[in-house]
Amino acid sequence: MKTLLSIFFVIVIVVALLRPSLADKQTDDLINKVCYYAGDDSFCQGILHKNLPPPPVDLAGLTRLTLNLTLSFTKETLALVEKAEADEKRLGVRQRYYWCRIGYIKVLSNVQTAEYNARRSEFDSMVTTLGLCSEPIKQCQRNVAGLLPALKEKSRMMLVLIEMGSNAGTYL
Repeated sequence: MKTLLSIFFVIVIVVALLRPSLADKQTDDLINKVCYYAGDDSFCQGILHKNLPPPPVDLAGLTRLTLNLTLSFTKETLALVEKAEADEKRLGVRQRYYWCRIGYIKVLSNVQTAEYNARRSEFDSMVTTLGLCSEPIKQCQRNVAGLLPALKEKSRMMLVLIEMGSNAGTYL
């Protein structure tokens, strides 16, 4: 009896960990296309598969999903920067966080505009607007390098998300 119960729990755990993707073959092909040049294929594939709506998902839907994820990550990252700035006592370091915060406010504005453009199916404008996001993120990475490892990782993921949105929008 204990053996059957143990086997049952192992199966439940394996099924939970290997949750099947909601993607069909066509959606998987689109995800591969979007993730190919994104800079971190496993992160890209994982986050898209984890957040996919039920199939079928077309490229426009995948693009909008990517932008929604980017918007959410931008807000989280901005909150992290704001907290680090507020908690910092050293003036010089606090100023570095300040400039990082200003950069992420620009990124947030641009991602919101890009998301709005995607909802209106203006994908060329969306891609152009997303192109404005990378430099403030990279500046933030340079300015606070080594000070906040969580910010370094979030900024890295942000750059991947921006590239994902640009890749998806370029194909539309």
